[in-house]
Amino acid sequence: MIVESYEDVVILSGPLRSNFWETIHTAISLTLKRHPTGVIVDCSGITEITPEGAETFHDAIEFVKEHERARIMVAAVPPNVKEVLKQVPEVRSQLPVASTVEEARRSLDLLVKEEHFGRKKEKEKAYDRQILAVISGDDSDQHMFSVTEELVDTMPAKVVLLAPIVVPRELPLTAPLPQVEESFADALDHGQKRMAARGTPCEVRLERTRDIPSIVQEVACQTNAAHVIVGLASDAKGDDEYLKILKSVIERVKKPLVIVRGERA
Repeated sequence: MIVESYEDVVILSGPLRSNFWETIHTAISLTLKRHPTGVIVDCSGITEITPEGAETFHDAIEFVKEHERARIMVAAVPPNVKEVLKQVPEVRSQLPVASTVEEARRSLDLLVKEEHFGRKKEKEKAYDRQILAVISGDDSDQHMFSVTEELVDTMPAKVVLLAPIVVPRELPLTAPLPQVEESFADALDHGQKRMAARGTPCEVRLERTRDIPSIVQEVACQTNAAHVIVGLASDAKGDDEYLKILKSVIERVKKPLVIVRGERA
């Protein structure tokens, strides 16, 4: 097994027949020092793997967990390697797999972007009141932004924009979801720019979750939100799953809640 590293990537090449953690530990540790949000393991060069060799990834997962807000992803995994990884329960349930290194990097970079936007204004001024605005990723977002702006006009506050990415339970919570992540990142960027243009202090949060009501309630409590604003798509009538989630949000969120729906044709 050959180990190479550059930037945020550790490259493994050759056969992986036994637990190789002690050897790759240094490479992953150094990579996390350069890129605290995560490390990508390029598996395209692995020619053979055994269940014992797959335990390498279990140890890597446990090590990265010790680093706050850091993630590990494997990329470009050959089909034969992927089949063996599925045989190791601790690896199968926890190891996020991306199709390519670039896909993995885009997913990790979203966290860097969120950290940059979300924390850069924190030192400027403390705000007594915060409003939590939940991005839905559909046509309700524009109406939600408008109502948030109207509310801030009458009740000055810092706005916290929350983008909850729901990860299916059959995938690790840190698994990349490229299309969903990019869509929410664009929505966060748009919302942040709208708030910045009007001089409204804003924090953005991209949170991965299994359940939208739970993460909304959690962030609402963390921020002690004066109001929570949630959008409802104008064409949601009859969408049972959508309405079920909304009903659960209403039941579980304890803070004052504003439901926004655009005009229906």
